[in-house]
Amino acid sequence: MELIVLMIEVEQPEGLSARKLVLETAKHNVITAYSGDYGVELLKRFPNVDVVVVHRHVDGEGAEKIIREIKEQSPDMPVILLSPHPDEDPLGANYVIPSHEPQMILEILERSFGASGTN
Repeated sequence: MELIVLMIEVEQPEGLSARKLVLETAKHNVITAYSGDYGVELLKRFPNVDVVVVHRHVDGEGAEKIIREIKEQSPDMPVILLSPHPDEDPLGANYVIPSHEPQMILEILERSFGASGTN
């Protein structure tokens, strides 16, 4: 099952992030935003997004405000928070995973959506 994933994360000066590459390799469609404002705007423009991934340290607005705006716009939208310290406050996200373990995103997608990641 291919999913549409909106990824709101810190811009990588060296290019695409490992998280995006892992998702695309698993055949998921990834829309990327490097600021919270742009991510919320993209969600309005692409309402068929299946899940939103937000990095705790995204540029622009804080992750908590971004997640709140996503939930106001789409209350049932699952949100995965990427954090260097996953034991911190989830800020309203449905899931919190370590930002340095991109494979865990696929595990959540498989568990929650039946997305195998091996299509």
